[in-house]
Amino acid sequence: MLLSMLVSARPAGARCGMHGHSPRGGGGYGGIWAAEAAWQAWLARERQAEALRRLKSAEHQYAGAVKAREEGKTWLAATLYLRVALARPKNRHSAAAKQALASMADEGRSQMKKADELLEKGEIEEGFKQLDVLASDYVIVPRFNHEIADHVRKLHHEPKYQAVLNEPRAAALVDEAQKSEAKGEYCCAFIAYEEAAELLPAPSAQRAKERWTAMKQDPKIVADAEACRKLRECLRMFHVAELLEKSSPGKAEQMFKKILARSPSGSEVHRCASEEIAKLHGHGQKKEAGG
Repeated sequence: MLLSMLVSARPAGARCGMHGHSPRGGGGYGGIWAAEAAWQAWLARERQAEALRRLKSAEHQYAGAVKAREEGKTWLAATLYLRVALARPKNRHSAAAKQALASMADEGRSQMKKADELLEKGEIEEGFKQLDVLASDYVIVPRFNHEIADHVRKLHHEPKYQAVLNEPRAAALVDEAQKSEAKGEYCCAFIAYEEAAELLPAPSAQRAKERWTAMKQDPKIVADAEACRKLRECLRMFHVAELLEKSSPGKAEQMFKKILARSPSGSEVHRCASEEIAKLHGHGQKKEAGG
């Protein structure tokens, strides 16, 4: 089944699980990256940013900020409050927006203290999970954004936390690598081992480093891994371009064209990028006709 998805231009015997994955509909690409909390957070952020672009006036922005805060969308709320607070000339919501940002900063500090208490109790993973969420959600809140970022950065570099923090991710990558090896997808396995090896001093990272070092002795695996890496980057680029299609079709088209230039002509992502470009041109022609 997997072999049937490879293009003839690929070297005989080479196998890559990424090559036949479609970037659409939560297929192969979605399955690989959906488990990444950072990737999912980024997608959520982009969707909020799209909503943000649609709010123009200070009146609408302030109302949107209040609603976003009530719904727990901290990043969106802070962004809208900040826009209202910094708008010139001042508007009737300027002072209230500044007060809301100050309140959000105090709220963040309170949550940061609770997360630190979890670390003191030895609940390292949960404590850092809450701190990382705070750093992401409050990145727009003045003053506190720097406080939480510096605090998390320092804690992440403390040796007593690193092995515990890195182990879940390293173990997951090793498991992914071993499954890829079992299927003969050595390029994907190589990349997963390489990423895991960067998570020392986690125990699984040490095992990954040993296997990755051994695989590096095979030039073919190294070359295939580089091709696989480029394909993964094209898949990432495709999803970013999709998010930009409505708000910035010109930028989206540029990204789709880059995918065409960098991806194998027989790959699914190449085909999908070509279709998206055609779709963008179709919309443009309809607008011109309607105008």
